[in-house]
Amino acid sequence: MKKLVLAYPNQRWKKTDANTNWDLSPSMLCLLAAMVKDIVEVQIIDAHFYNLSIEEFKKQLIEGDPDYVGISVLTTEYAEILDTAAAAIKETNPDIIIIAGGVHVTMEYKRVMENTDIDFAVRGEGEYVLRDLLQYLVYNKTFPENGLVYRKNGNIIAQNQAFVSDLDSLPWPDYELIKFEDYINKGPRIGPHRPPAYPYLMIAGTRGCPFGCSFCQVETISGRKVRHRNPEDFINELIFLKERYGIKSIIFVDDNIVMAKKFFVRVLELFIEKELNMQFIIGAFAIFLLTDELLELMAKAGCVGVNVAIESGNDRILKEVIHKPVNLEDAKKMIGMIKRKGLFCLANFIIGFPGETWAEIRETIHYAEICGADYVKIFVAVPLNGTKMRDIAVELGVLPDKNNINVDWRYAQIVSDEWTSRDVSILRVYEWDRINFSSPERRKRTAELWGIDELGMEKIRKETRDALTFESISAQV
Repeated sequence: MKKLVLAYPNQRWKKTDANTNWDLSPSMLCLLAAMVKDIVEVQIIDAHFYNLSIEEFKKQLIEGDPDYVGISVLTTEYAEILDTAAAAIKETNPDIIIIAGGVHVTMEYKRVMENTDIDFAVRGEGEYVLRDLLQYLVYNKTFPENGLVYRKNGNIIAQNQAFVSDLDSLPWPDYELIKFEDYINKGPRIGPHRPPAYPYLMIAGTRGCPFGCSFCQVETISGRKVRHRNPEDFINELIFLKERYGIKSIIFVDDNIVMAKKFFVRVLELFIEKELNMQFIIGAFAIFLLTDELLELMAKAGCVGVNVAIESGNDRILKEVIHKPVNLEDAKKMIGMIKRKGLFCLANFIIGFPGETWAEIRETIHYAEICGADYVKIFVAVPLNGTKMRDIAVELGVLPDKNNINVDWRYAQIVSDEWTSRDVSILRVYEWDRINFSSPERRKRTAELWGIDELGMEKIRKETRDALTFESISAQV
C-alpha cells in the first residue's frame, strides 16, 4: 500500500516569538486522513506541536518512507516554512510527491508553485481534492477537475477553487492516528482564548461568511454561502469524543457560527437535551446578530464566553472601509447584556486602515477602552491578497511595496500622510497594555481569563513590549 504523510511544519523554523506562534488543531489533518485511509497508509507529523527541528522532521520522514507528503500552512505570515519543509522532504527522497494545502496555499497558489519542489497545490477545501488526486496517482483514475494547481508543459495550471457543498458527506476526523491526549490537555497558547476546562476540543460546525469585511480572506477561502453540518450528527460526534477521550469543554472556531442560526440554535438545544455538561467559548461572533433570547439559550447550554469582532470605534471606517454593519451604541449594550448573563466578552479592534486618519485611530482606541469588554485585542491592518482592503490600499498607493509587502503581522504595513507604520505598531502594543492592565481589578480579571497567576502575566506583558523594538519595526517598512 502506498504511504502518505500529512504534516504541519514548525512555525519556529521562521521565528520563535511566543506572541505569533500557536498550536494548530489537528482536526483538519485527521479529517483529511479519514478521507483517504482506504487508498493509502496515513501518518501524521505535527512538527510544530512537538517543536521538531528540521533534522528531526527529516528523520521521521525517512522512518515513514512515504510516497506522498501533504504539507499544510495556515497563514501567509509563515510562507517561508512551506519552502523549508518542501526542501527538507526532497532531501530525504527526491521522488516524493509533495502536495501543499492550507489557507496560505489557497490564497497564494501562484507564488507557492514557483517552488519546483512542490508538485501540486490544493486551491480551496481539500477533502475531495486530495482523495481524487490520490486515486489518480495510486490507481490512475480520472484526474481531479477542481481545486488543484499543477504544472503542464512548464506552465502553471490553476483549476477552479474547490468547496465542499455537503459537509455531512465528510467523515469524522480520525484522531486514532495521533496522540490525541497530548493535544486536548494543552491549550493552543496562553491568552483569553484558553479552554474553559481540560480535556478540550477545537471544532467547527459551519463554513463560510456572507459579510465580506474588507480585511478578511474568509469570503475567498470558504465562500460567502454559509454551509453547516447536521446538528444531530455534530452533537453525536461531541458525545463520542466525550465518551472516548473525556472531553470537558469546547472552543468553537467557526468563521461566524451565528450566521447559521437554525443550526446554532438546534446545537444549543441539543447541548441541553443531551445533558452534555460541556462548557464552551465562541471564538468569532457577530455581535449585531445577538438577541436576548439567543444569549439566554447560549448561557443555559454552557457558553462561558464570546469573542466579538467590532473592529473599529469610528462609524466612517466601519461603513466606508470595513463594510461591517456594526452600530457602536448597540454594541456597547450587547456587551453589557453578555456580561449580565455571566459570560465574559473579548473584543477585537483593528487600526491603521488605508485612508484612516490619526483622529479616527484614536477614536477606536477610546471606544475599545469604554466598550465594556473584559479584554480587548488590538491588531494592525494587514492588506492581505484577495481582500478588498488590499485593493483599496493599492488604489490609494499606501503600500510600502505594492508587489510583495512584508507579512509579519505584528507590524503595520500601510503608510499615511498623518502617521507612520511605526506609530501604529507602537500604539497597538502600548494601548493594549494600558487598557487591559490599567487597574488592579483589570489585571486580576485578565490573569483569570488567561488562566495564569499575575506574576506569569507580568512576564508576558514585558515580553510583548520588549518584542516591539525600533529596529524590528524599522525592518518592516
